[in-house]
Amino acid sequence: MSDLTRPRAAARRARGVGRHARRSTGRRPLVLTVLALATYVVLLVLVIGTATVAVARYSGRDEPVHWGSFRLTEPDCSRDRSGEVSCVWYGTWTPDDGSPPIRDVKYDGGSLDPEDPPVGNVRTGYRDSDLLDAEPGTVWNADDIDSTWTTPAIVAGVCALLLTFLVFDWGDAGRLRRWWQRRRAESGR
Repeated sequence: MSDLTRPRAAARRARGVGRHARRSTGRRPLVLTVLALATYVVLLVLVIGTATVAVARYSGRDEPVHWGSFRLTEPDCSRDRSGEVSCVWYGTWTPDDGSPPIRDVKYDGGSLDPEDPPVGNVRTGYRDSDLLDAEPGTVWNADDIDSTWTTPAIVAGVCALLLTFLVFDWGDAGRLRRWWQRRRAESGR
C-alpha cells in the first residue's frame, strides 16, 4: 500500500498541493534583493532626472528663442546592429543678433537618414533653458523647438511604468503592504 501512495505524494508535491506543498518563507535570496533594489534605484533616478528635464523645458517654452542659421559641416553617421545607418548632424550656428558663430553644434529636429541631411542655412534656435553651458550644444528647427520637452517626458513615463510593473511583478508591493500592516498593528493604530 505504501508503494501505491508514494507516486501520488510525489505528484502532489510536484504540483504543490495538500500537506506535501512546500512552504514558502516569502523571502528571496539576498543577491536578488540587492539586484532588485539596484534596479529600483536606477529606474527611480531615471524617472526623477528625465521628469526634471521635461518640466524645465516645458516651463521654458515662454522664454524668448535665440534664432540663427545652422550650416552642416560634419555628419556623424554610424551603423547599428541591424545594419541601418543613422546620422547626427553637427555644424556651425550663426546667431541672427550678429554674435560670433558657434562651431560643433548639434542639429536636432531633422531626419537621421544619411540621404536627407540639412541643406544650406537652416533656420534654427534655442532657449536659455536648453543651455548646459554658456553656448548652445544643440539647436532645434522652428517646427520642433516647442516640443523639446516631449522626449524626456516619454522616457520618464516609460521608466515609471516599468518601475511600477517590476515592483508588483517581483512581489515587493505585497511585501511592503504586509510590512506596513504589521507596523500599524504594532503601533496600535
